[in-house]
Amino acid sequence: MREVLRLTNVHRAFNGTTVLREVTLDVRPGDRLAVLGPSGSGKTTLLRIIAGLEVPTTGEVVIDGRLASRGGELLVAPEHRQIALVFQGLALFPHLRALDQIAFAARGRGGVEHARTLLDRVGLGHRATARLDELSGGERQRIALARALAQQPRLLLMDEPFASLDDEKRLEMRDLLRSLISGSQTTLIMVTHFHDDALDLARTVLVLNRGKPAAHGPLETILTDPRHSAAARSLGLGQIIEGEFSAGGEIQTAFGKVRGSALRGNGRVQLLVRPGQPEIVTIEQGVEAEIVSLELRPPELRELRRVAVVRVGNSLLRVQARNMPLSVGDRVRIQIRGDCEVIAAD
Repeated sequence: MREVLRLTNVHRAFNGTTVLREVTLDVRPGDRLAVLGPSGSGKTTLLRIIAGLEVPTTGEVVIDGRLASRGGELLVAPEHRQIALVFQGLALFPHLRALDQIAFAARGRGGVEHARTLLDRVGLGHRATARLDELSGGERQRIALARALAQQPRLLLMDEPFASLDDEKRLEMRDLLRSLISGSQTTLIMVTHFHDDALDLARTVLVLNRGKPAAHGPLETILTDPRHSAAARSLGLGQIIEGEFSAGGEIQTAFGKVRGSALRGNGRVQLLVRPGQPEIVTIEQGVEAEIVSLELRPPELRELRRVAVVRVGNSLLRVQARNMPLSVGDRVRIQIRGDCEVIAAD
């Protein structure tokens, strides 16, 4: 099946400052791609280039087999790319009522009746005549999503669309989005800072770091083998600590010696410590550390979970404390069990 989007060696620079570099990407119809990375890594610029709002400095953008942009040239205008966009600001029309927002986008694609159907599907059929200032933040999000889908796009681009919502509303919107595009050939590309959004919606992940891909592939592959600290951080996979290979092949860290996934090497490395690996041990084991804070986590099966932040020298580590009787200032012994993953540094 031919890809709906192909980027080849896309590079973007502004006034001599590189924002994107060496981005090559194939996206298949119906895929759901999450684009993650730290602020300033080029995520929004990438979406704007795909949409045709910007052109790459070098490289090519091909949409449905048609060359849409290449170095410095816009060959297919945004309105002819079958792309819908939902940005964080939503960009709803302040003078239009809820139904009219969607009907405007549905012109030539079923008009008002199609708009009514979509308004019902997002659960707002009863708010058809509501003005923008009468809608809650969550309702506005639903209107923006319905308006985007009213265009029957091949590609749906979303840039931090749920960032202004609380956790409950974000979960609700993710469920709604999944139900709306499920079974269709609409392809989703979503920029987000929230790893829960990626875990819940994505099938494929692209992690950008300083404008360059740090990881790209199926979500499950990146979760099990992130290979780069930017990927581990963006997906909330654990904590990054530093270590140094010792003569015996082990890695010395502030929290003691650990085994690494790469049993060879030299010099300083970064390690991914997964949740559950650090533990508080008996006095005969581990490295002494000071508890600097205690945090609560949502309970599992009604068992209250606590996490202790401990310090060894200037290094901090989060350790599951469960129901241990601990207090800030206590001295405990810490050990990291199992192999840690040696990953590429930023």
